[in-house]
Amino acid sequence: MKQLLIINRKILLEGGGWFPITVFTLQLMLKDWLHIYDYYPSADVPMHFIGGIAIAFFVSRSFQLLPREAVKRSRIVLLELLLIGSLTATAAVFWEFAEFALDQFADSNIQVSLANTMKDLAMGILGAILLIVVRAKQLNIGKNELREITYEWLQGQAA
Repeated sequence: MKQLLIINRKILLEGGGWFPITVFTLQLMLKDWLHIYDYYPSADVPMHFIGGIAIAFFVSRSFQLLPREAVKRSRIVLLELLLIGSLTATAAVFWEFAEFALDQFADSNIQVSLANTMKDLAMGILGAILLIVVRAKQLNIGKNELREITYEWLQGQAA
């Protein structure tokens, strides 16, 4: 039990888990207490963007905590950036599945339209792209590393 608490604490604090939880809590407060979406339905757009940033941040911070000794730096950088994008996009899709399920089973109207759903997905992915750009600059990945990865990939070597 103690080990589980230590792992959860590490995920929450060091792994950046606090960020998605904070955004989710803020979204619930805005929706349930202030009824912001009744007055400003377009407030949903920035919430999905911020949610995308929060999930991407969580994936990035969690990835940074993994052991790195056995893998070349260029591979670690590439893997981190790919995982940030793909896992955030996956989280955005599952979020929309949850909204759809609520609409179907709780007779709500969270997903106002297909256009709204596509906009929500785009905002989540845009948030991830923003964090990928920031993280790529922090990691200072250079053209030589990208060339090395590309060359080895074209030669059929494992990326």
